Amino acid sequence: MPTEVILPRVDMDMTEGMIAAWHVHEGDTVRAGTVIFEIETSKATMEVDAPASGVIRHIRTEVGESVPVGTPVAWIYAHGEAAADLAMVNEAQPVAGDEIDAAVSGEDVLRQKLATVETSGPPVVSASIERSDTLRATPAARRVARERGVRLEDVAGTGPHGRIVAHDVLRERATVTATTTDAAAAAVSSSAATTEVTATIATATPSRLSPAVPSSASPLHRIWLREGAGDPLVLLHGFAAELNSWRPFCHALDRVARSARSARSAPGVLALDLPAHGKSTVEHAGSIDEIVEAVDETLAAENITHCHLAGHSFGGAVALAFAAHGPLARTKIRSLTLIAPAGLGPDSNAAFVRGITQASRRASFAAWLKELFADPSQLDDVFVATAEQQLADAEVRARLAALADTFFPDGAQSLDLRHVLGALNMPVRVIWGLQDRILPARHADGLPGRVAVHRFARVGHLPQLEARDEVAAIVAQTIASAT
Repeated sequence: MPTEVILPRVDMDMTEGMIAAWHVHEGDTVRAGTVIFEIETSKATMEVDAPASGVIRHIRTEVGESVPVGTPVAWIYAHGEAAADLAMVNEAQPVAGDEIDAAVSGEDVLRQKLATVETSGPPVVSASIERSDTLRATPAARRVARERGVRLEDVAGTGPHGRIVAHDVLRERATVTATTTDAAAAAVSSSAATTEVTATIATATPSRLSPAVPSSASPLHRIWLREGAGDPLVLLHGFAAELNSWRPFCHALDRVARSARSARSAPGVLALDLPAHGKSTVEHAGSIDEIVEAVDETLAAENITHCHLAGHSFGGAVALAFAAHGPLARTKIRSLTLIAPAGLGPDSNAAFVRGITQASRRASFAAWLKELFADPSQLDDVFVATAEQQLADAEVRARLAALADTFFPDGAQSLDLRHVLGALNMPVRVIWGLQDRILPARHADGLPGRVAVHRFARVGHLPQLEARDEVAAIVAQTIASAT
């Protein structure tokens, strides 16, 4: 029998919720515990995990649609299981209240992405609020606005304290579309020449449908993993990874903030998909300058003027190059944390890079992924399944191979950014695992004295996973030292 994916109850007063985003498509293979969609209420944006492993079928609720709590929004079929008749699926009724509560119990099924916004008392100040003196909007609303070309300045918020939520943006988009259609129709009726009609339609289309981009780069795909106060922390992943790889580390950051009793003042956390990775396109992946420009454009699109930056492996090289741009970048870097970064030496594991871009079966993925860990037993089935899902498409592997040919040609690193460190004027920390088999820890030797270096024994290329609590504490200390 297929497993129902229901819209869960996330607070006692909730009767319905809106689908803010789907992270899967019809026919996608999912693993239990992976995020498959987001819901938005008037209080918070939440992520919902897959309750079972299998194949997603019958997604019946669109982004922006509100449905009652307990309504099935999709089904997960076991591999090889025949799909049910669509008419039978459409007759499915909302599940009982007890089952709804069971569906949201435990961190494995539902993780709260944002702190709940109190409906009484002063409004909670979040990173997205602080970046604008006039706009209060949820991350989902900002994402929907970006995707549909809607200016948040034109949207009236209906959430607590006037905060803009996703359905406000969708309503505004519908209004704009209707207005544009009417204007186009009027232009057609008043013009005899086709060329004049085309010109009139173009003139009548509001600029919000095609926002101007001040540079040649387009914003990258990104997700706010946590809202917060002050200048946010921006995370850049490594080669062949994607932004969701930061989620376990983000939970470690939350634990550090709670233990320090500073959860309310903790910064927001924004994770990006670098060019040719995740949901970002291959555009702007041809050079480090193009990638830095794309990151700068992305942060500008989020109205981020200052941030703390952390990067892992290839993302560490991008972070270092971005910090080196200094006055040329629109976003200024307050602190920099580099985790096993590329760009500090010539060596790299050419066999790993080649293997991970050529692997097409789980067994071969697992063999190469073991190289990431000091203790290969830490590699679990979920990690392997996630990597397999990300890299299963031959086209994805081909674009990563092209990227590797640019930045890791013949097993060497083409980026030499070591000289950059001495010129930086923000707090900088470098973190490395002594058992790193991808980029050797000796690349951290001989760095400028003002750069703090942290080496971890019995840790490989993934300190943010293998020693996540310790690394999270170091990142928090780095941020604190810059404030």
